Amino acid sequence: MNPGAPHASLTFLGTGDSKGVPRFWCDCPVCQEARTNGVNRRGRTATLLRVPLPAGGEGTALLDAGPDTHAALARLPGPLVPDVVLITHAHNDHILGLGDLFDYVRYAGGKLRIYAPPEVVPALADRFPYAFRGAPPVQPIPEAGVTVGEVTLRLFRVPHGANGESHAIRLDAPHWRAAVITDAIDVPTDTAQTWLAELDLLALGTSFEDEGAAPHSGRSVYDVREALDLPWARAARRVILTHLSHGVDVRRDHLLPPDWAFAHDGLQVPLAPSART
Repeated sequence: MNPGAPHASLTFLGTGDSKGVPRFWCDCPVCQEARTNGVNRRGRTATLLRVPLPAGGEGTALLDAGPDTHAALARLPGPLVPDVVLITHAHNDHILGLGDLFDYVRYAGGKLRIYAPPEVVPALADRFPYAFRGAPPVQPIPEAGVTVGEVTLRLFRVPHGANGESHAIRLDAPHWRAAVITDAIDVPTDTAQTWLAELDLLALGTSFEDEGAAPHSGRSVYDVREALDLPWARAARRVILTHLSHGVDVRRDHLLPPDWAFAHDGLQVPLAPSART
């Protein structure tokens, strides 16, 4: 590979949990800081994959589309319309941005490839019935996944604790491997061995710093303390913690080991060919 060639990257457009930060009703220290300096200000989940194309230009994939997706995309140099959209599950903080994408298709005559797990597509049709009149705008993702440039994106099922099930995203390129898993807890060993081994980059949802006092039966996402104990997370070459509530202050990044970091809105992480050894 040409070391000077442009690399694929992930841009974390939204790094908050389902309620965002600051919560509009909250005056905790993290929410107060988010209203002032803004280091902890976080929109809801959306991640943008950028892939250089052999013929020039770039391919893009939007991974989930939370309610703040419109504002996040509008802040980018553009216009930028993703080539592919992947939806992991039908919770509001991952899908309400679809309304703007459907409007682009319907009123601007645009074309989008939008995919979701087969069981999620009917839930999206129920939530956005106007968009599903005529040809459905969302397709079940093929088992083999979809490609953007040289990157293959596949969805795999993960437990979402008290919230049932979700899906995570595996990204495979010729020279690197990554996974984005925002909403999960108690991932089984066989799933981790199949989908989360030998990762160059892991983006992992950790809504709180330490939820040890909360009943496990009511939990739906890992906390930071649990993430640090996961063998498959420790084995990843780089870990970015995302899906952060007001229970995480990103100024406390000294709590994390080397090659781990808290995400923030706008963070761009290269997916470099040289990442693998």
